[in-house]
Amino acid sequence: MSGYGGVPPGWHDPYGGYGQGGTPGWDDAGAYGPQYGPQGRPYGPQYGPPGVPQAPANNGSAIAALVCNCVVALLCCNIVAIPGIVTGALALGRVQTDPASARRLTIWSWSLFAASLLIGIIIAVVYFALIVTHDPGYTSTDGV
Repeated sequence: MSGYGGVPPGWHDPYGGYGQGGTPGWDDAGAYGPQYGPQGRPYGPQYGPPGVPQAPANNGSAIAALVCNCVVALLCCNIVAIPGIVTGALALGRVQTDPASARRLTIWSWSLFAASLLIGIIIAVVYFALIVTHDPGYTSTDGV
């Protein structure tokens, strides 16, 4: 056979055959169609070739929640920050193995941080309100 559209005699396609429409090519599925891995699953954003690491899970928020809860626990002596430290540490431990659980624990840790911060602010406001309303001329012997 000679000319366009044919295969030379004795020629073997090194890429495994012809694509759609009878033209030689590597894309047998046509127009970059689905490519399949060794387990029969299509490659894509959720699958990759075996041995290629996936994008690492982000643990920045869990680290920040843990650090903020530690600072509040040390500076404000707030007991609500202790569960925040525990949930932040658990979230860090689960980031690689169970990202959904780590995300929920991180949200809990941030919520406990906000609650402990709010409690600290309320205590500070009440303390300063008591100082301002305190009568400086009062002594313990005035009532006797």
